[in-house]
Amino acid sequence: MRTSIPLKLKLTAISICILTVMCVAFAISTIFSTNELVYAAVTTPAISVDEEMPAVELEPSVEVKEALWQFRGTTVVVMLCLIAFGSALTYLFASRTLKPLEELTERVNQIDIHNLDEGVPIPRTKDEVAQLAQAFHGMTEKLSLSYQAQKNFSANAAHELRTPLAAIQTQLDVFHMKPDRNAEEYTALLQNLGESTERLSNLVKDLLAFTNEQDIKKEPVELRALLEETVLELEERAAARQIEITITGEGTVLGDDSLLQRAFYNLISNGIRYNIDGGSIVIEIAEDKVTVADTGVGIPDEAKPHIFDTFFCVDKSRSRELGGSGLGLAIVKSIVEKHGGYVLVEDNHPRGTVFVVGFDSDSL
Repeated sequence: MRTSIPLKLKLTAISICILTVMCVAFAISTIFSTNELVYAAVTTPAISVDEEMPAVELEPSVEVKEALWQFRGTTVVVMLCLIAFGSALTYLFASRTLKPLEELTERVNQIDIHNLDEGVPIPRTKDEVAQLAQAFHGMTEKLSLSYQAQKNFSANAAHELRTPLAAIQTQLDVFHMKPDRNAEEYTALLQNLGESTERLSNLVKDLLAFTNEQDIKKEPVELRALLEETVLELEERAAARQIEITITGEGTVLGDDSLLQRAFYNLISNGIRYNIDGGSIVIEIAEDKVTVADTGVGIPDEAKPHIFDTFFCVDKSRSRELGGSGLGLAIVKSIVEKHGGYVLVEDNHPRGTVFVVGFDSDSL
């Protein structure tokens, strides 16, 4: 296992190496230069006044040689002191500079799912460490929001799953308490169980659809044909309540036909579920958008900002009665946004709701 060396020690070691090389080079250069100057001064040949007498070359005295050795020793000691002082200064500077980074590392190591909302301390400096701390702080905020959203989603999903299961259990308990059971009671029980299991199955499908993160395929999709196929699937439900569905216009987008069909299925199904008996649904395909207008009960203004939130229902008891899970419109928004589009909700006049699905120009 490799031993981790602190960054400040690495910086100090690099500083020692650089100072050592520089000081050694300077000391050698200084010593040799001094030797050359001294020897040049004391060993210059004497000028002979008599041509018959040879010139005499002088040798440095003992005192000069001792002074040279003393100078060399002093130079080495000064260089060693400079290296030591520079290394200590580098270590202190690195420790002070890296202290916010060490504090940030310690805080990050302490973060878990229980204290994500506490974030990380941000130094007052304006350097890279402060920028890194700011980035970590932003990341923890996003993780905290994501974790809270997943927690709420799981709690709501568990609650929605428990409701039909509890209904099934209650029906079975009541049925078993009856001493005498006839064929009609068996038929009614089976019908009620079928409705509960269908609702449970639809809820599971919605949960899977909402959590599906598959990549969308970009293929030309004829909106008219897609919507006609979707309406055909819902024709029986609409006919049971005498709701008329009409489609006008043509259009083509680039996207995933199965995902887009799921989105429009939810919108049209929603229009049928909350419509009045004998009402209507008008689907208009324009150049860059599709509108789905119904003549139902409408949506209050205070509920419109939350209508696309997961498990949001304007009237929870009525939604459960009609088989709504609170995920249909959230799935619509997720699918449309994956295609680079948007979905809006407006009032229909004189009554009802209009959903507007817009597509980016690159998808047309």
